[in-house]
Amino acid sequence: MSSFLYTVTSFFILDSSKGERVIAKYYNNDFDTLQKQKAFEKKVFDKTSKVNFGGEITLLDNYLVVYKSFSNIIIYMVGDQNQNEIALLYVLNSFIDTLQNLFENSQINKKLILDGINYTLLTLDEIIDGGIIMESDSAVIADRVGIKAPDNDDLDESINKAVTSVKEQLFNFLK
Repeated sequence: MSSFLYTVTSFFILDSSKGERVIAKYYNNDFDTLQKQKAFEKKVFDKTSKVNFGGEITLLDNYLVVYKSFSNIIIYMVGDQNQNEIALLYVLNSFIDTLQNLFENSQINKKLILDGINYTLLTLDEIIDGGIIMESDSAVIADRVGIKAPDNDDLDESINKAVTSVKEQLFNFLK
C-alpha cells in the first residue's frame, strides 16, 4: 500500500504489568473484531514488554509499532510496515507532549489517562482522523483540546461575586 499520506492502523494503551487494554482505537479492517484486536494487543505486549532497554520501535506481523513506556502503562501507535517510523514516533511523542501540557506536566500514568479520558480521546481525535495523521504540533493540539473547566476556587469566587452583586442590587432596589 503506497501512499503519500501518513496513516495509523491502530492506537492503544495497555497496562504495563498485565497487558490489559486501557484505551484502543483501530482504523482499518484488519482488526475488525474484538477478538482479533485483543490477540494483536497481546502479541505486541508480549514482544515489547520484555525489552528492558527502552526500545521504541519494532516490526511485528507486517506492522510497524512505536511505543513509549511509563510507570504503569505503555502507549502504542501502529502503522503499516511501509510507514515512516520517524513520523509515527513523532506523532506518538506529540500525543504524549499534548497530554503532559493539558495535565500540567503531571506524570503520565493509568489513573491520569482514565481520569482525563475526555482529554485523552479528544487529543487522539485531533491528531488522527480515520487513520490519517492530521496534526502533529502538540501546541496546536493542546490549544484545540485545552478548553479547561474552571478550578473550584475560581468557580466559588465567581459565584460569591454574583451573589454579592445581586444582594447589592436588591438592597438598592428596596431602599
